Amino acid sequence: MAFPHNTHPGRFIVVEGIDGSGLTTQSTGIVRELRAAGTAAFQTKEPTDGPAGGVLRLALTKRLGLTAETFALLFAADRMDHLNADVIPRLKMGTTVVCDRYIFSNIAYQGVELGQDWIQALNEKSILPDLTIFLDVPPETCMKRIYARQARIEHFEDVDTLSSIRTTFLSVLRRFRQEHDAPIAVVDGSNPIEMVTRDIMRHVMPLFRT
Repeated sequence: MAFPHNTHPGRFIVVEGIDGSGLTTQSTGIVRELRAAGTAAFQTKEPTDGPAGGVLRLALTKRLGLTAETFALLFAADRMDHLNADVIPRLKMGTTVVCDRYIFSNIAYQGVELGQDWIQALNEKSILPDLTIFLDVPPETCMKRIYARQARIEHFEDVDTLSSIRTTFLSVLRRFRQEHDAPIAVVDGSNPIEMVTRDIMRHVMPLFRT
């Protein structure tokens, strides 16, 4: 199974990690740094605010019950809608797109229960990012951050589950690096925010020197 690479003028950057690892904070930081350097950049996320994404958000906040299979299918549907409606049109215009979560989250979170091969097959039409940043943060630290920022604990948010997902994530990323030549960087996300952003940008800026 071969995933298509991005052939458009814009760069596609994805930020991944377990819940509480700082994905949105660092996605915002990347976009800020790129714009400061004169690069057109657009920040987005998954699940999206689209039709499938809205259902997913209800389920993630435990206001709607879904089977694991339905979760996986909705994530894949939301992603294809996202790519075609938001991501690819901007890449075609030469804009850099920075996305908070992508196919790797789908495989890591749902693959434990349903098998990685099936989840991967659902997403085989998704383009590979030009760079994926994985923010590696201890699950205990992530749970402290989650408790500090929100009253409602979402689906998947407990230490044991996050520990299992982190292990699966690292395995998935190694697999994509080996089998699909996916450019991936693992960054220590437990450092202060500004330091993490600097570490990320050391991997991001070389994309714009070619």
